[in-house]
Amino acid sequence: MTTSHVPPFVLAGLASGCLLLGACAGTTAAASLSVRELNIVDENGQTRVRIAAPMPDPQGLKRAVVAHGLQFLSPTGQEIGGLGMLDSINYRGLCFDSEESYEAMCMGLEKGKPTVTFRHDWKERITMGVENGVASIVIHDAQGTPRLKLEVDKDGNTRTVGVTPAP
Repeated sequence: MTTSHVPPFVLAGLASGCLLLGACAGTTAAASLSVRELNIVDENGQTRVRIAAPMPDPQGLKRAVVAHGLQFLSPTGQEIGGLGMLDSINYRGLCFDSEESYEAMCMGLEKGKPTVTFRHDWKERITMGVENGVASIVIHDAQGTPRLKLEVDKDGNTRTVGVTPAP
């Protein structure tokens, strides 16, 4: 029987049983399990954590690019976060989603540049990152327009952009 005909939870049980039996017998057990998707379900049978390559699309949405990694799902099966690798755009990130399904908080490595982003109402509000040796924090208004940028370059020089004096 090939693994494509065995439900992922059965394969996971077999693998953990093999590891447990090896440990109980006082021997070192080595196990390998190759699957495209592994679903961890809650007490109601709802998938809550999924490891997949590629990951399926979130409920009612279509991914712009193929993702591989780990999905966190709500009790209703809605994607609420994940740890993903988006090879086609050279991005690796850990994100948590809002109830409206947008990425509300992400920490990532985008084309080799570290970034942390906070969004509200689908708009970027705070972005932190390092690009070409310059560390920056950008604060956006409610429409997502950058309003204040603080920078420190690799030589320690600082710069503030967009400071508006109080009325």
